[in-house]
Amino acid sequence: MCCDGTLFDLVRLEPGDNARRLAQLGLPIAAARGRQAARFPQPCAALCADGSCRLYADRPGQCRAFECGLLREAKAGRVSFAAAARRVTTAKRRANQVRRLLRALGDHDEQRALGERFHRTSERLEAGTADPAAGALYADLSLAMHRLKLEAHTHFHTPPAAAPESRVAGKLRRG
Repeated sequence: MCCDGTLFDLVRLEPGDNARRLAQLGLPIAAARGRQAARFPQPCAALCADGSCRLYADRPGQCRAFECGLLREAKAGRVSFAAAARRVTTAKRRANQVRRLLRALGDHDEQRALGERFHRTSERLEAGTADPAAGALYADLSLAMHRLKLEAHTHFHTPPAAAPESRVAGKLRRG
C-alpha cells in the first residue's frame, strides 16, 4: 500500500538520489522548485501488477528507508503476523471502499493517489451545488477517507522517534 497511492501521495527524492537515472528508469520525476524537493507521484510507475517493484535495486532513498509500522511491530513480536495480515486486509478493504465512492462521484483517475483524488473531489463538490445523492455519497466518502487515514496513521506509518520528555511536562506530572 505504500506504493499504490493508498498511504502516500508522492515520494520526495533525497540528496543522494539520482533523479536523472530514476527518470531514465521510468519514474515521472517532477523537478525541484524553490524549497520543494524533486519528487514523483504515487501510485508508483515502477509498481508491477504482482506488487513487486520493477526497479527495486535502484529505488530512491525514501523508499529504501520506509519500513511499515505494522511490519516493524510484527518483526518485534508485538503483533502476530496473522493479526498483521488481518489488519492489512482491513486497510485494503477501506481503500477499496474509498475507490468505489470516488468512482461513484465521478473520479475515475486510478493513476492518482487516493489523497489527491479525495482532495480534488472535495474541492469540486464543495465549489458547486451537489445534488442530495452526491452530498450523501460525499459524506460517506469523507468518513471512509477519515477511517482509512486513521488506520494508516495508527498502524502503517512509522512513528517518529520518541522525543525526550520536556522539563515542563515532567514538572507538571510531579506536581
